[in-house]
Parts: sequence; structure tokens; C-alpha cells
Amino acid sequence: MRGLFLITGALALAACGNEVPPPNTQVTLSDSIIRDAESAGAVQHAPVELNTAREKLEAARREMQDENNEKALRLAEEAELDARLAQLKSRTKTTRDAAAAIQASIDTMRREITTRPTS
Repeated sequence: MRGLFLITGALALAACGNEVPPPNTQVTLSDSIIRDAESAGAVQHAPVELNTAREKLEAARREMQDENNEKALRLAEEAELDARLAQLKSRTKTTRDAAAAIQASIDTMRREITTRPTS
């Protein structure tokens, strides 16, 4: 009988040890990265990824309220990754636009040089 109590107690402790705490830090991080992505222009350049990140973060918050912390953590991590993708897509678009503007200036200068009359 004593062995049964020991096994039951060990199982109860093991179950408590595997419980995932509320992912408050991850939710805060994901929220911050979403705001950074918005500042980087993701609203215009990566709206699908940005909205996906927002939706997953809200779902993570709902799961936390329901004490489904493992699922909340997974959703918050996915929200972070989606926000980072939106941020990178936005920065890539901004960089490409800047490169295109520089190339257009170079092309204009080349045309001016080749059409300039020689004296």
C-alpha cells in the first residue's frame, strides 16, 4: 500500500513539473515585434503576414485566459515569427525601392553624360 502512495505522489509531482507557465514574456516580445513591424511599414508591404501575427497573438492571449499555456506559448512564438517575416519583407521592399531610385539616378546621369556636347 505504501508503494502505491509513493508512485501516486511521484506521478503527481511529475505532472506538476511538466506544466507550462503562462507565456507572458513571449506575448510581450511578440507584441513588441509586431509594433516594430508596423513601424517598418509592414502595414503597406506585408499586410498578410502582419495580420496573421496579430491574429495569432490574440489567439495566444485567449488561450492564456483559458489556462492553455502550452498552446498559448506556441501561438505567441508563431506570432513572433510571422511579425519578423512581415518586418523583413517590409525592409526588403524599402531597400529594393531605394536601390531602384539610385539606379534611376545613375541611368539619368549616364544619359546626361552621353548627350552632353563636347567643346
